[in-house]
Amino acid sequence: MKTNLLSAFALVMLLTAGAYAQDTTAMSKKEIRRQERAERKAKVKSELKNAGQSVGEAASEIGQGAKENAKVAGEAIKKGAKKVGNAIETEADKLKAKRDSSKAAKRDTL
Repeated sequence: MKTNLLSAFALVMLLTAGAYAQDTTAMSKKEIRRQERAERKAKVKSELKNAGQSVGEAASEIGQGAKENAKVAGEAIKKGAKKVGNAIETEADKLKAKRDSSKAAKRDTL
């Protein structure tokens, strides 16, 4: 009877230890999954941050290029406008001189 009692007690102890081991294994698997998920999340977050910085740098470079192109285009427009303005003034001066000379010619004939 002592042997049966001792065997039953040992069996209960082994079953309890097995159940506890299974429970802690399940918990650690759950914790491992959580940790893996957190690591993936952190990796994605850092990749997004790096991508955002790359996009920002590219946008800055494009902005600088556009600014320089606009400056060059502005200078070209300014030079062109000056040439056109000078041509208009020259033409206006010619027309004014012609009108003045015809007025003077009419005055002289009278």
